[in-house]
Amino acid sequence: MAHRVAIALLVLAALLPTALRRLPSRRARPCEIEGRGTEPFHWLGCRGDSGAERPLRGLELVLLGRTVDIDRATAEDLAAVPGIGTSLAVDVVRDREERGPFLHPDELRRVRGIGPVRLERARPYIRASSP
Repeated sequence: MAHRVAIALLVLAALLPTALRRLPSRRARPCEIEGRGTEPFHWLGCRGDSGAERPLRGLELVLLGRTVDIDRATAEDLAAVPGIGTSLAVDVVRDREERGPFLHPDELRRVRGIGPVRLERARPYIRASSP
């Protein structure tokens, strides 16, 4: 008798994962990623998570497939954009401060060192917020 009970338990244990997979699954809530926390403790979280909200940095935006606003970004943010290194990022910020905002991403060409090849490499990652 004990032998039959043991076999029945083994069969049930083997079939349990299959039965559980057939149950309706709970869908995860959609997550709109945003910056959370304060320096030096910060992280990426979902909208509505605990922690103070903070703006996403340039590298975070690029890694998430979002665009960097060339009219508001710091040199550190712009340096994360492919095709724009640290020194060009400083030149872009300097040009923006001297000559005003960029009306369109194509206006980055006015910065010395940014030609058509660099601009095309950076284009998917940048936007201009000025009208």
